[in-house]
Amino acid sequence: MGGQFNTDIVEAVIIGAGVTTVICSINDLTSSVGLIIVYMLALFIQLTWREATEEISYCYDLILRPSSSSGILLGSVLLPLVIISTQSSQYNSSSIHLTDDDGNNLAASCLVFSIACLLCVWLTRCKMSVTVLERLISVRWVVSWVAVMVILHKVPLQGVVALAVSFGGSVTCVWFLLGLLYVLEESFTIGEAMVVAQGLTLLTLEAVNTTVYHTGRELIACLQVLILGGIIIGLTMKPVLQKMPTIYSINVSRGKHKQQGNGANHSNRIQDIPRPFSWKLTAFFYIAIAASIICILLPWLGIMIKSWPLLFGLKFTLMTSEKRTCLVFIWAGLISTAITMVFWLQTSSTVTRKYFHLFTVAAFLPGIYFDVELVFLATAGTFFIAILLEFFRIHQVWPLGEALQSASQTLGDAQDTGVIFLSHLYLLLGLAVPVWLYTGVHGYHIESTLPLFSGVLSVGIGDTAASVIGSKYGVIKWPGTKKTILGTVSAILFQIPACYLLSYIGILPSMASHFFSISWAIVLTSLLEAFTLQIDNLVLPLFMYCLLVT
Repeated sequence: MGGQFNTDIVEAVIIGAGVTTVICSINDLTSSVGLIIVYMLALFIQLTWREATEEISYCYDLILRPSSSSGILLGSVLLPLVIISTQSSQYNSSSIHLTDDDGNNLAASCLVFSIACLLCVWLTRCKMSVTVLERLISVRWVVSWVAVMVILHKVPLQGVVALAVSFGGSVTCVWFLLGLLYVLEESFTIGEAMVVAQGLTLLTLEAVNTTVYHTGRELIACLQVLILGGIIIGLTMKPVLQKMPTIYSINVSRGKHKQQGNGANHSNRIQDIPRPFSWKLTAFFYIAIAASIICILLPWLGIMIKSWPLLFGLKFTLMTSEKRTCLVFIWAGLISTAITMVFWLQTSSTVTRKYFHLFTVAAFLPGIYFDVELVFLATAGTFFIAILLEFFRIHQVWPLGEALQSASQTLGDAQDTGVIFLSHLYLLLGLAVPVWLYTGVHGYHIESTLPLFSGVLSVGIGDTAASVIGSKYGVIKWPGTKKTILGTVSAILFQIPACYLLSYIGILPSMASHFFSISWAIVLTSLLEAFTLQIDNLVLPLFMYCLLVT
């Protein structure tokens, strides 16, 4: 227990240094005070309520990922840090695509959503409050509040609108939070679910705004539909999915852990079961997916971009420039090579998984440098496809289900213990979110590409070096962790020369004028990698992005 407590404190100090860095670089008193309040509240809950994970699991009948800390502090501050630092960066840019009011509202909303998630966590100590909260976040309440926000969006009473957005968004965020933890058992920690829930809430609000009032650019509309499309398909396919067999014995003993007591080990509930094959259910599965895409997603996207989506995608990808077409073929070659390696290696190890980090670096480096618009759309489409493939894997749908399950055994790590395999999805998000956020504010013709490479540096280079060198040659470990000091030092020493190399060939700005800020971001991110128990692929790129963008 003492070792765990020490790592929590060290992690809190690292996160606090990141928060301080962002606060010192922005000129927004309201956002600074809000960040401090969220940080202190989350720190208080994480350090004083050691049984938070067990009590939340008990009260809400949830099963969280085992052998991980709650991550409440990191989950509460990470996305507000990202939004606020992105908002502040636009004031130093000559290409501003976000108004002051929009930026302030977005930052304030994200802070409110963090407080709502913290309140949801804290209310588990009061049984009556939990009952009220469960009723408040029912589907009909969420839909009602989204409708109210749409109606009030153009009302001149700004205070009423802000209140409706804050409250309705908070209800939606908590609904996403508990929904993720409830449906995807043993997949998330509380902190990771907070980050994902806040991101989905912000994306939902922006998608509603884009649909109703036709605001935003075409690629942003594509991003909104593709990311939210996985959830929509899951909801529309629910009657079919409930009848299909899965590779896990899920929901067969929900609630039994309450009799076992807090802190019981439930990993034995996730196990292989017989998978009877049914042509009828398989046909229904394909029909349901096709109907969801053709009848819901494509018309929705067509309304948002005022064009035929498939025609737009084909023209954008292959008929714009030879450079773009060349990138598409390069990526196709990398994907083919990666798939071949998955079936050739057949074994899971740290070194094996890091091979695929190098593939992502090889894909993102030329993409961001030559055509960031294509990266924007391609990553959104890839994430959508990855979600669909998870449906195939979980329900063992012919002909891809068994092959995907076999591949997941090669790519998965010790943290992929739940219903859904998150490591590869987080890897894609960690590399793509900096691109989505930064270009969403600054446009696609930007002065500095440094923040866009947050994922490439932190995960593609730093985490890979730390894992491979640390696992092979590291001896001395950081107190209370499984990470070695040599691994952390290797991560730092590999990232700084990589920045110099990228600067030398003209991809990044001059290291001479940005050496301290870049080195500070690299050191803090590498230390966070050593002490956090959250999945690196998600938190490291976002944390480094906050430090590089300010």
